[in-house]
Amino acid sequence: MLPAQRRDRILSEVHQDRFISVVDLAQRLSVSLSTVRRDLVDLEREGVIVRTHGGAALVGRGLPEEMSEKVRAQQRMEQKRAIARAAAPWIEGSGTAILDTGTTTLEIARCLNPKEHLRIVTDSVEIAWELRDRENITVILTGGVMRKNAYNLFGTLAEQALMGLHAQVCVMGCSGLTLEEGLTKHDLEALPVRRRMVEVSRQLIVAADSSKLGRTGLASICEIEGVDTLITDSEISLEFRQALEGRGVNVIIADQ
Repeated sequence: MLPAQRRDRILSEVHQDRFISVVDLAQRLSVSLSTVRRDLVDLEREGVIVRTHGGAALVGRGLPEEMSEKVRAQQRMEQKRAIARAAAPWIEGSGTAILDTGTTTLEIARCLNPKEHLRIVTDSVEIAWELRDRENITVILTGGVMRKNAYNLFGTLAEQALMGLHAQVCVMGCSGLTLEEGLTKHDLEALPVRRRMVEVSRQLIVAADSSKLGRTGLASICEIEGVDTLITDSEISLEFRQALEGRGVNVIIADQ
């Protein structure tokens, strides 16, 4: 069982029991206590469980909510910046590109330095602010209702802003990417906007560090066949990389 699959199984067990001990988890997964403890540390960092004395419990109501933007922004920064540097050339010559809200896509925006005119369509207030005075870049902000703490825009206004647009490339982060569920995210409010972004783009690039691979968010944005390219880091397993390539996904390793 891959680490990401094991953590998903742990999260499923915690959701089922609301609280579960380290000993019970180790027995159910047939792994050592130290392995379970390491996984619980990772899950707590992601904000989906809380470690307690001898076990783990759900956060809040137990929904697998995304961790706060501040916490996410601090995690795996070396990998995200490498991914951003690799993704920037795909965007700079595209003419029109869509960047959705996310810590990795914000890093991509920081790397953009196009020699020719580039239009960036985004639902992210932070990305729009980052690019506000960037030479050769015109920012098109979708409008809509702003989600607190994440600063992305959603709702009918955001969806309408995308209608009739045509982008050469959409670069999107994710909460998870699997062969079965495809590209998934946790924030249900923005789901229609994200799906529309994919629909109006000729090419979909997923920019995600390897911790998101093999994991599943709350809702699917598109099937794996809808993903043209994945830009990730070298911690992706060879097995998963080969499986993606077998399904037609071009996999780019940013930090090699």
